[in-house]
Amino acid sequence: MTPHRMPHWMTLVVCASMVIGAGTLAIAQDADAEATGDRVVMTWETFVKISGYDPSGDAPRVLTIPWSEIEEMLGVKVERVGDGATVDLPWQEFKALLEWSVQRDKPEEDPPPQPYIITSSEYAGELSDAGASLTLRLEATVLQEDGWKRIPVLPSGVAVREATLKPADGVYLNATGGGYELLTRKSGAIEAEIAFAVETRESGGVHSVQFARRHAGSSVLKLNFADEDVDVTVAGAQSKLDIPGGDGKVVTAALAGGTPVQVSWQRALPEAEPLEPKLYAETRTLIAVADDMLVGRAHVDYNILHSPVRELAVSVPKGVSVLTVRGGNVETWRVEDGALTVQLRGEAVGSYALQVSYERAGSGLQTVPVLRPSGVERDRGYVGVVALSNVELSAPADELSGATEIDVRRLPGAIAAMTNQPILLGFRYVGDAVHIPLTIRSHKAVGVLITIADNATYTGMQLPDGRRMTKATYAVRNNRNQFLRMKMPDGAAIWSASVGGKPVSPATDEKGNVLIPLIRSSGTSSELTSFPVEMVYVETPADPAPSAGKLHVGLPVCNVPVMHVMYRFYAPAEGTYTVGWGKSGFSGALELVEQFTSLATGAATAVKPVKPAAETQQMAQQFRRRADDAVAAGGATPIRVRLPINGKLFKLEKILALPDDELFFDVTYRDWKRAE
Repeated sequence: MTPHRMPHWMTLVVCASMVIGAGTLAIAQDADAEATGDRVVMTWETFVKISGYDPSGDAPRVLTIPWSEIEEMLGVKVERVGDGATVDLPWQEFKALLEWSVQRDKPEEDPPPQPYIITSSEYAGELSDAGASLTLRLEATVLQEDGWKRIPVLPSGVAVREATLKPADGVYLNATGGGYELLTRKSGAIEAEIAFAVETRESGGVHSVQFARRHAGSSVLKLNFADEDVDVTVAGAQSKLDIPGGDGKVVTAALAGGTPVQVSWQRALPEAEPLEPKLYAETRTLIAVADDMLVGRAHVDYNILHSPVRELAVSVPKGVSVLTVRGGNVETWRVEDGALTVQLRGEAVGSYALQVSYERAGSGLQTVPVLRPSGVERDRGYVGVVALSNVELSAPADELSGATEIDVRRLPGAIAAMTNQPILLGFRYVGDAVHIPLTIRSHKAVGVLITIADNATYTGMQLPDGRRMTKATYAVRNNRNQFLRMKMPDGAAIWSASVGGKPVSPATDEKGNVLIPLIRSSGTSSELTSFPVEMVYVETPADPAPSAGKLHVGLPVCNVPVMHVMYRFYAPAEGTYTVGWGKSGFSGALELVEQFTSLATGAATAVKPVKPAAETQQMAQQFRRRADDAVAAGGATPIRVRLPINGKLFKLEKILALPDDELFFDVTYRDWKRAE
């Protein structure tokens, strides 16, 4: 800086600002300058004049700029700087700042996401049994400006004949181990037209051409065949158009990206005139006879040949009401004038199954209603008949026509799978006219057992004063009875009752019988499970019992059979219960036993002894040694009563107690002591 030299960094900043922003000022001072966009163009003389650069070889290459112009350009005023001060900048520093300024103002560009893109590709040519001659026409746009670019075009398995590349200068076709590629340093649009040959293969009269596409993106195929009568298949084609002509056939197809070129062709078969569909049917029918009603289920298996159909027709006997129609793609169905018409959502060909359920009222002499498919070449079928109620079925042989009665074991398994009932009659038919008579004789139904008690267990404790407390437990299997009806012993008062472990409130009928509400057993109707019905009652005699005498013990009588009755009788411990020379004092309908027996059912039915070693102890723990001195009050929740156990144990039982059997036993005793 002359006369005051500025620091070096100050020199760079001021000069850079001058180069970037002083163009307008310099232009205004000289008419020879020209403004073009963001650039300032001036003559060398003008530049020397403005910058003060001395172009002579003797002077050092330094630019001298008056300080006053820098202050005016920057809009600042620096104190203590003389009026004649200047700024000297070496030429190399000025040049570097100038280049930096130009590069800084230049906008930065993002690199392309990929070097090039394929805008279109087409494979066109002729295919014949001897070989394929094709031309690839490819257009690409090269996005990357710098360096060499490699664009794959064809696989190595093809033979290139010639290539036309645009632009001709700077684009090259290169063969590598992996195939053919285009090499270029250029950017922008390029085109390639490459003629090549591919081998044609033959197997079983089918010719094919196959090669991979190395470039990405979709492609169009335009293939010419010399023979018009060929069937052409393009694997993976998204669209295909065959255009027959006088000189052959042209096939146009579009391939998605990544799909190889796979074309096969063979001699086309002459088109035959469409044939009418032929239908064959086999019908399997199950007829269930109920009270004044015949219920049918028909499975019709079709075999549809030659041409598909969308409508099926079935002949319906008079008086038959069709309930349901099921099958694949059934859209709708209707019954008009004795014909069932089934419309499908799509065409059916080959195997097709149709299921129809129907019914017809009637009794006495009937004709088995058999559905017959219409419009079929042949219809054969089988019929099975079952009974759903107490009816007797028969088929008069002299009136049977168009069908043959067969052993039910020869019926198809599909008919037996339709029902759990035994099939009583079986028929087979082939042809159009089928008449199967059926005689139905109704019989009066006989009532069957719907509730039973597998066993009844009584535990009673006798007091010396004559009172007796008893707990009765029944293992009941019930189908649909509402109550267990019981005739109680005279003077018995029920303290508690429960069914299935839940307390219940018993009732009485007009005859004084006790009614205990029942639940239905779980399980199937053929195998019901049992549930417990429990009752605790107390008997109080009108007069106290003497110290010696004969005691009559009566048991409740149920309205259902009891398979096994067991009574655990606890008598006062101090008493004697023998007569004569040690003979037992027990007699009556229940037999005194040492141990209870167990009933087993099945092929080896027998009465097996039970060894109740811990039975008494378990019962004592279950009932405990106390009694709940409470009764169920009206409207209150019933209370379960536990029975105290004490005394001398005697076991009595009876196998199979019917509702009319009186259950009791008598015992002769002595030495009873009553508490005073």
